[in-house]
Amino acid sequence: MSKISLSFLLVNIIFIYTVRAQTKVIFKLEDQQNKAIPYASIRIIPGNSGTITNANGFFEIKFSNQEGFDQIQISCIGYKSKLLSIDSLLKRNKNNQVISITLNKQSYQLQEVIIRKQEVLKNAKQIVVNAINELPNLLDTAAHIGKYYFKQSHKLDTSISRLIEAAVSIYDPGIHKNINECKFNIDQLQSSLDNRKADYKSILRSYLISRKKKWHLGDPRIKTNSSYKDTLIQRYLIEDLDHSKASFSKFFTSTNMIRSIEKGRRKKSLRINPFFTNGRPIITDSFTKEHLFKLDCILMYNNEAVYKIKILPNKRYPKIKYMQDSKIPIGFMYVRIKDFAFLYLDYGYINNPNYKYSKGRLKHYFRFKVKYEQFNKHLYLCYLFSDRFDYTSDLTRRRRVIQELSLSKIINNQDIISKQVNTLNWKGDIYEKLPYNQEFWNNYSTMLPTDEEQLLKINLIKEIQKKKK
Repeated sequence: MSKISLSFLLVNIIFIYTVRAQTKVIFKLEDQQNKAIPYASIRIIPGNSGTITNANGFFEIKFSNQEGFDQIQISCIGYKSKLLSIDSLLKRNKNNQVISITLNKQSYQLQEVIIRKQEVLKNAKQIVVNAINELPNLLDTAAHIGKYYFKQSHKLDTSISRLIEAAVSIYDPGIHKNINECKFNIDQLQSSLDNRKADYKSILRSYLISRKKKWHLGDPRIKTNSSYKDTLIQRYLIEDLDHSKASFSKFFTSTNMIRSIEKGRRKKSLRINPFFTNGRPIITDSFTKEHLFKLDCILMYNNEAVYKIKILPNKRYPKIKYMQDSKIPIGFMYVRIKDFAFLYLDYGYINNPNYKYSKGRLKHYFRFKVKYEQFNKHLYLCYLFSDRFDYTSDLTRRRRVIQELSLSKIINNQDIISKQVNTLNWKGDIYEKLPYNQEFWNNYSTMLPTDEEQLLKINLIKEIQKKKK
């Protein structure tokens, strides 16, 4: 090969390598009727990294030369998975336009009792019991660290008053360890915007009652003779409220019903979920006694059959504090047939239509979504979602606080884990003030905001800027 040809080849290789390092591509995932497919899993191959589609089916990948991956796998329950090469996608990336990808629906009728020589159980409760029993065998027993994108927004109808966006690390010591032994670190902060209007008079009154009854000791700087008009007291109150009601660790432990399993849990042990009088619901044997289950259909996920099971209340369903029987649980769970692996849970409480004081639509009082993805031989959390009334809300419960967590990477290398455990601070404080790192976010694949979410963020920034003038 001549020197000129060799030089030309090297220049082309360097060019392609550089383009890959700097390429950012946005995709839209649709079905055959051009309807968006939300919350589908996007996995980078090889490796343990990925993202998910947003509510409108969009996702973004920033191709970095440090990743060394060649393909992306796109999967969603009820659809046929796709494996696409990075090079083929880059060739379609003309003028930085959004690339559309279509998935085909894939499901079975309940009458088909044999799927690839796998016998299908028709007893929905037994399926759930089997899935609970198999959890310790399917979740990782070894320590691992998950890298996630986190978002928290405080919403009222068509506006938001608080927004936090961050890159976070979660250290999990393994499924046989208690969920409260997990550690949390805020790696980088993208946004921390606050334009809330709080009723500090009511907050201070509730705060002092809580301290008097020893429910919550709180900030020692807040005294019984403190004035709610004092700006410092207002800051202490809202900071304490944020940390006690919506800390990152509480969001993880109270929402992640699948990871929260505990054997031999005593009545006086720490309550996992603060919504409930007895700390439930979590996916344990008690869950099968407190709900009814109905097999809805059989879907496909990554070319494997999955049960879709309806969750309904029975007479022993877990009660929410101070709510009596006005709210009832409802939801879906998706369980893989071959090994009874929990893949996805969508669970929440709605207004009880049979309760004498119930009014209006059957809207969710709160809602949890938990999604697990398999990497190598184990299942790992890839998406966590919580939507509930805001703790600074009035009695109408119109204000909501929404928290989301989407996977970016799983680390299993014990040397890397040990190093990060010793170097990161693991405070897990999402309200901490951190400097914005533009270089980090330029190379970080977040869960894309929808157009509505982006507009709400822009409007929030404008409102804050008006106040400063």
